[in-house]
Amino acid sequence: MRNIILTIALAVFTLIGTCSPTRQVQAVETSPGGGEKMIFAGSGVNLSITKLLADAFIKQHPRTAIEIPGSIGTRGAIKAVADKAIHLGLISRSLKEEEKRQDITEVPYAQVAIVIAANSRVAEDTITTGELIAIIDGKKNRWQNGSEIIVQVREKSDSGFQVLENSIPGFKEAYVKSQEARRWTMHFTDQEANKALASTPFALGVTDLGMISAEQLPVKVLKLNGIAPDPENLRNGSYPLSRQLSFIYNRDNLPEEAKNFMRFVFSDAGRTILQAHGYLPMQ
Repeated sequence: MRNIILTIALAVFTLIGTCSPTRQVQAVETSPGGGEKMIFAGSGVNLSITKLLADAFIKQHPRTAIEIPGSIGTRGAIKAVADKAIHLGLISRSLKEEEKRQDITEVPYAQVAIVIAANSRVAEDTITTGELIAIIDGKKNRWQNGSEIIVQVREKSDSGFQVLENSIPGFKEAYVKSQEARRWTMHFTDQEANKALASTPFALGVTDLGMISAEQLPVKVLKLNGIAPDPENLRNGSYPLSRQLSFIYNRDNLPEEAKNFMRFVFSDAGRTILQAHGYLPMQ
C-alpha cells in the first residue's frame, strides 16, 4: 500500500514541479531486495551517476532495494522530500533560503563541469563566449562548413542555463530574446536534451561532463575560450562553468540504508566511481 501511495505522490510532484507534460516518472532501476524499497528521485542531471553509484552499493548490500524514477526536477525533489514521499532527493543547485526552512538537510557530494557540446558531425572543437551569445541570439547561424547550427535549449529554470546566465555577461539577454522569439527547440528534461543533441546533425547544446560519460553520449565536448572543461581545469578555477550535485532528505524520513548509501558515496569506492566519470567528489 505504501509503495502505491509513493508512486502516486511522485506523479503528483512531477506535475507540480514542472510545466511540461512530457516529463513522466518512469522507473529506470529497481534492484531485488528483501527489505522496503527506497526511492531516490530528482533532477535529471543526477540520475545516471546515482544509478551507477546505486548499482555498486547494491553489490555490497544485495538485500537493498532502490528505485530511481525518471526526472522530476530539483523543484519536484524538494516538494517530494518535504512531504516525505521519497527518501533521498537529487538536486543540481543549492537550496534557496526559503527551501532550507522545510526540515530539509542538504548534502553536497560532487561538482561537475557544465559544458557546451555539439553533435559529433561538427568539425569545430572550441567556441568563444562571444560566439555562443551570437548563436543563441540568432546572429551566428552557420558552422565553418556552412551547415546550419541547431540549438537545443532548456527552460529558464534549468540549473545549467542559470549558471551560464550568471557566469557569461550578455548570455541572459540573448537567451531571453531567443525564448521570446521561440527561436530554438526547448526540452524539459536533461535526458530529452541530451538525446536531441546526440541525434540532431550539427546541433549545439548545454550538458555536463558527468552526464556525457555516465550516459555514454556520442557528442563532442567543446573548449570554451580555448579551455577544456576537464576536472583539473575545474579544480584550479581556469574553467568557469560548473554545478554542485547534492542529496537532500527529511530528517524524519531517512532509512538506515539510505544513510549507508550516502556513506558509500563518500567512501573510496564511491569517490572512484565519481572521478571515473568526470566528477569532483566533495571532501
